[in-house]
Amino acid sequence: VASPAFDAMLFAVYLLQVWLLVVAKDDKGGWEESVNEEGKKVQTLKIEAPAMTEEDQYGYNMPERYKCDSCRAVVHHLNEALHKQQPKSHRLKSWEYTDLFEETCRSAFEGYGIKLVNGENVLSGPGLKDNVELQPGMGAIQMGGENWKKRLAEECRKLVFEQVGEDDFYGFLYGKLKDGDSLDARDYCTKEAEYCKAQKLGPEAPKEEKKPKEKGKAERKPKTEKKPKSEKKSSTKVPASDKLRIEDFMRKLASKNGAKEDEYLAPRSEKDWEKLLVSVAGGIFNRQSQEL
Repeated sequence: VASPAFDAMLFAVYLLQVWLLVVAKDDKGGWEESVNEEGKKVQTLKIEAPAMTEEDQYGYNMPERYKCDSCRAVVHHLNEALHKQQPKSHRLKSWEYTDLFEETCRSAFEGYGIKLVNGENVLSGPGLKDNVELQPGMGAIQMGGENWKKRLAEECRKLVFEQVGEDDFYGFLYGKLKDGDSLDARDYCTKEAEYCKAQKLGPEAPKEEKKPKEKGKAERKPKTEKKPKSEKKSSTKVPASDKLRIEDFMRKLASKNGAKEDEYLAPRSEKDWEKLLVSVAGGIFNRQSQEL
């Protein structure tokens, strides 16, 4: 008979949605063979769990470190959904692929979370299987939950309906499908869509040390600097306490979110305006929470 403590432990594991994912590197299923002190052969498997930050656990938006992987997951599922519904004889109508994208963004991101791989937290799930590169004898625990599904759904809507546009996104996927070209989601996210920056691999190059300048040159330097222009510009800025028109406020908000100044002023349908306002409100809430 199971004890209450055991039942509570199982329930906690269920709530956290922790899945043990062991990636086989050979026919032994990931276990590493060794010989103990008594000369007997033993198999060992080291399991590692990710250390989650407050942003990982409670943040409304997708943490920046997982941006590229979340974009790759979005492109994977949208491309997969289109392959299933795209007729061979003709393009889909605008409302057809819009409905397809909305439904995919809403329901495609089950089974995602983060795991610790080679000392780094990475986003993992059905569309990111190449992120799992464990050494023999190593395993990983995936920490998932409803938050990751909601964050990926929001990333999906941002990518399709704000960053790229549903018409251009469909045109890209349809072109790849029609020509029989393979889709490189990583390349699309970093170059075509410019949704995130490619992660640098390997150690950073050492910074060059600046040589000390000669005294003579240092003395002549103030003559070449022209600061009055910058002072004039700063003096013409409108104080932050002044009231802003809605157009100026939206431009300023777009700049804070890394978007083009006029992006939030472009004409939209009522539904798209609601999506934009929900997204912007989440960003404002997160910033204010960090300031408090």
